[in-house]
Amino acid sequence: MSNNYILAGAERQAQLEAAKAAFFASGRQITQLGDCAAVPPPARSQNIDPETVLVRKRKRLTTYDRLRLREMADTYE
Repeated sequence: MSNNYILAGAERQAQLEAAKAAFFASGRQITQLGDCAAVPPPARSQNIDPETVLVRKRKRLTTYDRLRLREMADTYE
């Protein structure tokens, strides 16, 4: 299986070399452009909008807590 990858890579390289040779044979030239300036993204803001703060889910009542609440509700009836 790896031999097929090697052969495919060699064929691709041969195609690229043939394309480069045809490009230069047609009289064209390569122009190297300058590097582009790397602009980092702006720093994150330190202020937090209270509307977007994650609202955590309340923990569910345990079976024992539900039983106690039922008992309390029954005593008031």
